[in-house]
Amino acid sequence: MAITSAYVRENEYYSVDSLKELFCFTPATYKTQNEADKRLTRYLKELLSRNILKERSKTNNGDADVEFEKHSDDDLLSPTSSYKFDFVGIVICEDVIAYSYPKYIGEEKSLPQEAPITEMQQVMQVIEKYSREKAKQDVRDVDLFADIDDKGMVNTLSVMLFLLEDYAANGEYEDNEEILEINGSGDIYWQKTIDETYPIISNNRPYYVELYTRKKISNDASFIKRLHAYVVTQCSNEIEKAGLTAFYSLPCADISDEEQDNFGEDNNIINRIEIELTQTFDDRKRSVLRAMMLYFLSGKILVGDTEMHVMGTRSFNLIWEEVCAKVFRSQKDDTVDTITPHVDYTLINQNFDHKPPTLVELIEKPIWKNYDKSILTAIPSSTFKPDSLRFEHKNTGKSYTFYILDAKYYCPVWKSKIVNGQEKGYIEGQPGVEDVAKQYLYYLAYREVLDKYHVTEVKNYFLMPKRKSDNTIPGFVKLNMLKELGLGVIEVRMLPPNIMYDNYLNNSTLNLTELH
Repeated sequence: MAITSAYVRENEYYSVDSLKELFCFTPATYKTQNEADKRLTRYLKELLSRNILKERSKTNNGDADVEFEKHSDDDLLSPTSSYKFDFVGIVICEDVIAYSYPKYIGEEKSLPQEAPITEMQQVMQVIEKYSREKAKQDVRDVDLFADIDDKGMVNTLSVMLFLLEDYAANGEYEDNEEILEINGSGDIYWQKTIDETYPIISNNRPYYVELYTRKKISNDASFIKRLHAYVVTQCSNEIEKAGLTAFYSLPCADISDEEQDNFGEDNNIINRIEIELTQTFDDRKRSVLRAMMLYFLSGKILVGDTEMHVMGTRSFNLIWEEVCAKVFRSQKDDTVDTITPHVDYTLINQNFDHKPPTLVELIEKPIWKNYDKSILTAIPSSTFKPDSLRFEHKNTGKSYTFYILDAKYYCPVWKSKIVNGQEKGYIEGQPGVEDVAKQYLYYLAYREVLDKYHVTEVKNYFLMPKRKSDNTIPGFVKLNMLKELGLGVIEVRMLPPNIMYDNYLNNSTLNLTELH
């Protein structure tokens, strides 16, 4: 069966006919329209069950809260049905590959004219780095990313990526043999030389004419070494066939021309790997061996497999928040003793779970009192959680600016219309009023701290991903009842995602003055 692939935009609704055209669910691909519809139905059910797809409500034009199992096939393929990808990343389902790119790519009412391949490659690198950092791993941990799911299926794609990334970093699996020689070119094996040869004594000093030497040579005929080369080659072929090589900057590893018949059945191969594991204590080798074992427990193919393969996230908003926090060097989670200006938390009327507290922990927690038992007081562990906080020293004197940054994964659009002969402005796709109120509350939460120190200015921002046509500084938002308390306005900044991602991937930062 031919592989079909298409780029789709996150949160963009696609009609059934559009999906048929995009992914070639047509008689030209599946011989008959009936067979094509069956495959499309199966595709929709699989993605709906994973919450990768969402259906548009037929009643209020919003997201439907529908249990897909209750749909008939006719309902799924109804001309009135439409679906959106609530997901950023890559989905492989049998012989269909969907590349779902973030919603800010393109314009409000028009998709990009060309597939955003470069942008998608960068996005996948960001997702990959975010996953690793959250797992507190410098490299992909096969035990974490390639585990067996609740259906007993191995994450085949993760296993393949691990093996290829390991090969790119460390090369082939080396199964070395130790060779002993007399007067060879290796290192002298003194213990064996002393035990098994006779020295010549001269001037009361021993001189050994025959020296045992030892060196390690690669055993190219080793079963495990050959097996590793075979598996890496197969993984490379599958990744290339799925069109994923460019997304992960992986090598094309055609290093073996052997067939699996040369190694035996899967069970036999797994047994040989288990024996090798008992004899090997090298961390890298053990990781590779475990990955190869998982490979033979998996389906070993990506495209055409009955299991779905997914690399991406349904919560790209969390990644955008992390990118903004890292690039603008958030101090939210820093302890106050490491922050300038020095915050003397003992002057703050609040008890802390540990000392010194982090900057975010200075925010007052709600207090709950029980009327029946007045002595009982409950203080929840959680409170307001701003995305990013930072003090910046001003150019002159000892004064500081305090930044409150809230990364919002929204694409707002400012519009206007004529009402009763007058132009009226309105906005769509913006954060809700509760988000606006929280930004003001973050300011109020730190007022006690800011009043005690040399903070002469507070800057409050919403940070959102910029579409190409967006103004970088489009405007601001305010609540007059709070602005009049001296809390100012919340500035809106549209940030170029490619620049933000470049800095995030390179562990570099931007100055907060870039927001002014």
